[in-house]
Amino acid sequence: MSVSVSLPALPRLILARGALFSPRLDFVLTSGLSLVVVGAMILWSLFHTGLGQGAAAQDTLGRLLLLQVLINWPHFVVSYWVLYSNRHAWRDYPGATLIVPAVLLAIVYVASLPPLGGQGVHALGIGVSTAIWIFAGLYLAWHYTGQTWGVMMSFAHLSGLTLTGTERFVLRNGLRVMVGWHVVWAIQTLAPLPYLGVLQSAMAMTVLNVAALLAFAAGAVMLFRAARRAGEVDLRVLGAWLVMYLWYLLLYLWPEAYLVVQLSHALQYLGFPLRLELNRPARLQGVVRLGMVYTLCVLGGLAIFLLPAHLVVDHSKPSLLSMIGVLINIHHYYTDSAIWKLRRSNVKSGLFGHLKTPS
Repeated sequence: MSVSVSLPALPRLILARGALFSPRLDFVLTSGLSLVVVGAMILWSLFHTGLGQGAAAQDTLGRLLLLQVLINWPHFVVSYWVLYSNRHAWRDYPGATLIVPAVLLAIVYVASLPPLGGQGVHALGIGVSTAIWIFAGLYLAWHYTGQTWGVMMSFAHLSGLTLTGTERFVLRNGLRVMVGWHVVWAIQTLAPLPYLGVLQSAMAMTVLNVAALLAFAAGAVMLFRAARRAGEVDLRVLGAWLVMYLWYLLLYLWPEAYLVVQLSHALQYLGFPLRLELNRPARLQGVVRLGMVYTLCVLGGLAIFLLPAHLVVDHSKPSLLSMIGVLINIHHYYTDSAIWKLRRSNVKSGLFGHLKTPS
């Protein structure tokens, strides 16, 4: 006598119809292309030794600087377009429009004073300048994971995927574990510092590696549980979650590949402000408007990140010009955390206003 056991059906992988541009293009931009490139680099690093240690590897990664001009730098500038082209920005986002820029400029002014080693804006104090650089590097961790959560929730909204309180808690705190991983990993790239000795130890990195694996496993269980309940899961939600963990795995295996991670993050972001811009009423629409905004952002990126580097005479000393890019990074991280709140009706309507029946 035979007994047949029917296994529960696995949830389907889908691309819901609701999209910023099109379901497939959304997936490619926000995670699909990155999954292929980063995944291939991870596999390569696992089977090849000495990666990133020779001139050839550095030269290969250096070729990505052109993509910095076309993708990464515009992703910084377009946030300013979104912020300051909003006539209500000063009222709605006082921190991003006024307070944070004022604080950053005040810090630079303090760094220019002789008691802190400064000699005016042409030679800032090295101590304060170093603190700014370190803060920017560590703040990046919160920025990466915050964007991942925002992308996941945007596509969960479009696909109708709902998460329970437990699922949201586990997934979001899993991303916060990766904030800790990023911070410890970044601190370990610094020269040995007495007050950071614990975080620069091998034990600290081991603990965070284990925590990252547990966060990944717990997040996978929560996503699978939500998908089983719905019978399906949008690839854009799953991809945005998975690719962030792959970014950090790549950084662990091949630290010199950080430019690839930067570009993946920037590409993931660009579609959102461009969609917001397309949904605004304006004389120019469609490809012409996108082309105009993108061109302005590329030119703005060149002016902000490339031009100052050529105007600095003494590269051995931090100056206001050499710090501009770092200050822009910090302000960008804060601005994005302020303006991209899906619970705000103007953000939701701005991103999904082109859909006749948004989910």
